[in-house]
Amino acid sequence: MGYEYARAIINSGRHLLLRVGANVRLLKNLGYARESGNTVYLWPDREAQRRQPPLVLRLVEAHNGKHPVFLVTSILSTRRLTDRQIVELYARRWGIEVFYRHLKQTFQRRKLRSARAENAHVEMEWSLTGLWAMTLYALTLIRARGIPAQRLSVARVLRAFRRVLRDYLHPIEPRHRLRDWLRLAVMDNYYRENKSSRDFPRKKQERPPGAPTILDASKMQLRWVLLLTQNG
Repeated sequence: MGYEYARAIINSGRHLLLRVGANVRLLKNLGYARESGNTVYLWPDREAQRRQPPLVLRLVEAHNGKHPVFLVTSILSTRRLTDRQIVELYARRWGIEVFYRHLKQTFQRRKLRSARAENAHVEMEWSLTGLWAMTLYALTLIRARGIPAQRLSVARVLRAFRRVLRDYLHPIEPRHRLRDWLRLAVMDNYYRENKSSRDFPRKKQERPPGAPTILDASKMQLRWVLLLTQNG
């Protein structure tokens, strides 16, 4: 998480929700905005000396069942976005990560085939669009059967499309149309045991990122804020 990155998002008219750890330094009691108990600021000394404004954020502490998780958002109002909704939104990131795993591994876009940067950009855009379209079409079919979206099998979706594209010149047999294959593109209910202990050497367990460093605004930072508001 960097100041320039976060400010670019906010200046574009969007809001952000990020996880922060021990490598992030935040300030409190800066007096730049109306504050509450969870108001924090992202304001590196370099940006303060450049007379750049501090970023006003809201800190939310959650728990993932193993250790605490610290989140910051640019939406300061708890009426507009509650702490519970923030935690739910952050939990949904897992679906995005799984989708990109399917893009790189299942859809085999870990390496692009284009030789030029411009063509690689177009190739990636169309790969994303194609995967979105195929999975969305399959999702409407399995949801019509009452199957939750979490059980959609991307591998079987791709297999169905490839089979129809390969055999498009053959007569269509009963129950062998694309819609019929996609209705069956779901994961099985087989319970898979944990296989992490099979490989050796075992993967090193990563430490949780820890809590962000939250400091009271110094006298120098308070003077910087005063100069910034006077000039603004």
